[in-house]
Amino acid sequence: MDNFTQFMLSERFRLELKWKHAIYEVDGICKFSDAYFCGPVIQEVVQLNNNDNIVLDFYSQYALVVKNVYLAKFEWGEVIHNSDNTISLKDAMLTHSTELNRVPKLKDNDYLVIDTENHEVSKHMFHMVYKTYVVNEVIDLYNFGKK
Repeated sequence: MDNFTQFMLSERFRLELKWKHAIYEVDGICKFSDAYFCGPVIQEVVQLNNNDNIVLDFYSQYALVVKNVYLAKFEWGEVIHNSDNTISLKDAMLTHSTELNRVPKLKDNDYLVIDTENHEVSKHMFHMVYKTYVVNEVIDLYNFGKK
């Protein structure tokens, strides 16, 4: 089984969020330096708006009964569409509640795999969050249970 099959998502709809540094200055806020989107779905993106956001749902990576506890808002400022099929994101950050929300503390070499399948124009209005997985540098699904 290839490593992306473990996410149960189509290669066509895979969007990756990568960064140079994940910086935590305040609980519940992770700022990213040199953040960018990449992956096969970039070829289908018509335009990504400046100063926008999406809600990421990390629930699928956990085996718990409670939904909506692992939501985080990913937001960005200026967007730059690059010739190498990446999209650079200025002022990118991930914010989440620190009460119940247990979004993992990301490392510089981790990255996010975002499932965009239900976010085509005809379906997007019915699906307000993006299923998201945290992956480490060797393309293994991150195990939040390990110490």
